[in-house]
Amino acid sequence: MKIVYVALDPLKYPRVKKIAYSVRKHGTVDFYVMIPKIRIRWHANRLSRFLAANVSYPLALLQILFLKADIFWVANCPDILVFPLILRKKRYILEYRSPWSIEVENEFGSGPWVRLSMIFEKIALRHAGIITLPTKQLLVRVKNFAKPIFVIPNYPLKSFKASVPRERFRRQYGVSNHEKVVLFVGRLSAVEGADLLPRIITRVLEKEKNTVFWIVGDGPFHFTLSRFAQKTPNNVRLFGWQPHERIPDFIQAADVCIVPRHYTPHSMLYSEDGVQKISEYMFFKKPIVACGIAESKEYLLVREDEIAEGIIRALRGETPLPKSRAWEDYSEKKIFEMIKTLDGGRSTEEKQLPMAETT
Repeated sequence: MKIVYVALDPLKYPRVKKIAYSVRKHGTVDFYVMIPKIRIRWHANRLSRFLAANVSYPLALLQILFLKADIFWVANCPDILVFPLILRKKRYILEYRSPWSIEVENEFGSGPWVRLSMIFEKIALRHAGIITLPTKQLLVRVKNFAKPIFVIPNYPLKSFKASVPRERFRRQYGVSNHEKVVLFVGRLSAVEGADLLPRIITRVLEKEKNTVFWIVGDGPFHFTLSRFAQKTPNNVRLFGWQPHERIPDFIQAADVCIVPRHYTPHSMLYSEDGVQKISEYMFFKKPIVACGIAESKEYLLVREDEIAEGIIRALRGETPLPKSRAWEDYSEKKIFEMIKTLDGGRSTEEKQLPMAETT
């Protein structure tokens, strides 16, 4: 059985590598990942991202039209990636990572684009043979489609380990023994709560002056945060985008990790199962303070206007530590169950092939 994983930018998401690792480990499937022939990089403003999408989407659809496989595993957002497969009457698994309509609304606001994306989303779900989810929070969006559903949490692999000793890494960036590090990892956008950081940092430093904020990521708010960091250079450091293999070093070196998000009607859809950085913080058993997401016993959830106080509590050791969870112990088992469903319980001796570009 040959499965091709389809996504608009698969190299961007560590989850794709984790899926590939487990599928090949199972040993009954030839697994490939479609690498788009041409990828248009997104830019800071909405217009450029909209124009880039109008180039990237048609090129990806054309490439999908000529792919060959027994089954396709399609990552949504955009959900239109399934349309060539529907036209060809091909079997596909829908990787329902996030509701596309919500992503469009966050980007462009309410309007005709949101309504159109909702139509595409429903069509993609209706024609899917199987639906996979990164979090059980999304079950409410798909349960009425009466499809086999597999929740595959986005936990890190056991190999997600730091390469530099904690104290050495902290000294490397000028953090003394009496200072505490608060870590933010993510895209510097309003959706990820980057616009909240200046207010959060200011309020925390009023009471905990020996605190250093590390901001790892890039995005539209990078310039604003760089200007802010110039006011308190000893307490705020921006690291820009970092390769994923370096993220364990930052998390291990941190004392508290944060997930500041704005509350929306869709906040309950996001938790530690699906938000990768939360599960990575958990893997190192770091205290986590969050707002604007679902409730969980794995982190301290507060209101948006209380997150600075929540961070102060965590710095003082007043919050519980999360449970460490690994991909191999939870997510991989679900992938094996799904493959068994696809294969009807049969076992084959097919040779495994490496991740490659497919044509």
